[in-house]
Amino acid sequence: MTKNFAWAVLFAAMATPATAADMSASLEAPVASDWSGFYLGAHAGGGKSIVDWTFAGIGTTADHEGDGAFGGVQAGYNFQSGNWVFGAEADISASGIKGDTDCPNPVYTCSSDAKWLSTVRARVGYSFDNLLVYGTGGLGIGQFEMSTDDGAGDNGGDSRTEAGWVAGAGVEYAISPRWSVKAEYMYYDFGSARYGVYPTQDADIDQRFHTGKIGVNFRF
Repeated sequence: MTKNFAWAVLFAAMATPATAADMSASLEAPVASDWSGFYLGAHAGGGKSIVDWTFAGIGTTADHEGDGAFGGVQAGYNFQSGNWVFGAEADISASGIKGDTDCPNPVYTCSSDAKWLSTVRARVGYSFDNLLVYGTGGLGIGQFEMSTDDGAGDNGGDSRTEAGWVAGAGVEYAISPRWSVKAEYMYYDFGSARYGVYPTQDADIDQRFHTGKIGVNFRF
């Protein structure tokens, strides 16, 4: 019995290092997919605008909301360290987001039209193998047209390019070593700017946007 016990102790001692190594390996974080490198892609989505008009010197308002679709292209670069992914992305979208309401003078309709939207952003994410979850934020740029229309050709309007800030979050999934698909939410805030909206009247107009989009990327 003593001899059998000794052999059992010896076997356990020899097996313990291998078992410990196996357990250690099983507890390690999974190796993330390689998200590093340049990429190009395209996207499409929809958005909602929140547009607050305040007529200068009068104080009356023509606040309204708008909606519509948009689509465009993006380019970016990722650098991966372990499971963390750091990067930068720029995009530009042709936009159909527009809205209108009655002006304080109900003969006129007050309208807003976002012609295009663009961003230049940083991205920080965490990779769960093929799935990347990220937050993003940076500079927002857009071209906007604000106008009034009485339906009889007596119109006023102004078009401007504005800058603001954006923030959002998204998920991206690698369906192959080079191709990935993504879904992303973005909030835009362009602050307030003055537009000439009646033939002889200005308005201070504040704009925010909520957008959602899906896209595809090709990584080089």
